Amino acid sequence: MRMLSDMTGENAIHGHFGAAGGYALAARRGMYEFGTGPDTWQHIAVAQRAWANLNPGAVMHKKLLTNADYMAAQYLIEPFRLPDNCLMTDGGRACILTSVERARDLARPVVAIRGLGQSNPSAEPETADFLAGPTGAKTACADALSMADISLDAIDACQIYDCFTYTVEITLQDYGFFRPGGGADWFASGITAPGGRMPVNTSGGQLSEAYHMGLTPLSEGVMQLMGRCGRRQLGPETGTKSPEMILCSDNGGILQTHACCILRRL
Repeated sequence: MRMLSDMTGENAIHGHFGAAGGYALAARRGMYEFGTGPDTWQHIAVAQRAWANLNPGAVMHKKLLTNADYMAAQYLIEPFRLPDNCLMTDGGRACILTSVERARDLARPVVAIRGLGQSNPSAEPETADFLAGPTGAKTACADALSMADISLDAIDACQIYDCFTYTVEITLQDYGFFRPGGGADWFASGITAPGGRMPVNTSGGQLSEAYHMGLTPLSEGVMQLMGRCGRRQLGPETGTKSPEMILCSDNGGILQTHACCILRRL
């Protein structure tokens, strides 16, 4: 208990420590503010599992998940069921950065960074007013779009930091893909799943592929734009648009910091 108290202050004394508890509180606030909840999150978890079923390298490959399976899953910490939580995995990812001129001499297609944005709204989630949005995603995305000189309509797919299903919802909401509280209908339409108009986390993401922090979404964005994703490749293989522009996100703490990166195939 002393070690936990040193790490988390008074939270551990009350039995509250770790990211799952913090995000559960954030999700509860979202449920109160705009009526989200498991009816929305099930579609996020199921869609990402469908992508993982196309990815032989995913931890959850060949492990099917239906809406009924999701609703029957045990709670890890309310309101999160087990499929709402990211995986715990060992491993590593890396992306190599160089100049566009040097990259043109290499065998792979060139993927360039078009825009970057970052926002850090708070260091104290216990007293925060952003847990139901706007999080740092709103400013970070606006800055990245401005740098890239494009609108959200130019984005072909998203690779979102998905430590929890609620993180995917609140991030895409703050990016402007749907109005506050509009996630239920948006996700239920299948828009993020294979065959959907706005694919999200096409490797399975941290929920169903592997947890490599921000490099899970970033490396998938790069590989998709290079055409290296096999059965899950965006385009005719999955009944989706061949991508030219992919938006990737990263998130830190309990929605305390956010980074947005827009990649483009040259």
